[in-house]
Amino acid sequence: MATTLLDFSKPHVLRSEAEYDAAIAEIGRLLDEDVESGSEGYERLEFLSVLVEHYEDERHPMGSVTPQQAVTFMLEQKGMDRSDLDSVMGGKSRVSEFLNGKRDLSKSQVEGLRRLLGIPADVLLGLDG
Repeated sequence: MATTLLDFSKPHVLRSEAEYDAAIAEIGRLLDEDVESGSEGYERLEFLSVLVEHYEDERHPMGSVTPQQAVTFMLEQKGMDRSDLDSVMGGKSRVSEFLNGKRDLSKSQVEGLRRLLGIPADVLLGLDG
């Protein structure tokens, strides 16, 4: 099934479930391509992520989520486990310290988790609410 790219020549918020689904599909495709920071694809990825987050906040408010809750939830959703975070986080002990609330994330860890799990940086930094 061919995915239609959303046309943002006239930028607007996502207005329907169909636009939301198209944005999610394109985000997945861009994450799979591992677009380079600063590239046009990366800029589109960030733009779509903001639109999706706004759409979800408007239609499905979740309340405040800790970075640890977000990471644990996404690991479960993707069928992954804590050991899958070792390379992104810098080792097993760093993963444990973060998940136990004893260590904040570094900039590189936030970027790595965002890429691996698709969690927005503001959620990983605890700035979502």
